[in-house]
Amino acid sequence: MARFFFDSGDGDLVFEDEIGVECAGLEEVRRAGFEGLVDLTRESLKSVDGQQLFIEVRDENGAKILRLSLSLRVKSNV
Repeated sequence: MARFFFDSGDGDLVFEDEIGVECAGLEEVRRAGFEGLVDLTRESLKSVDGQQLFIEVRDENGAKILRLSLSLRVKSNV
């Protein structure tokens, strides 16, 4: 199994994963990235509107192989 690093962020702010996770393949990487984005979203719902959240996955050589992103917006009709 290879080690992948799941960096996370909000807009221009990036938190680099220095530990990584071992995954058997790209499908497992996608699943782990999606779960990380869901967790990041859950935490961000407590803060201000306008979040641009992402998880960017790097392989052991530092190559970026996957990016998952989500925009959070609140629109009031009142």
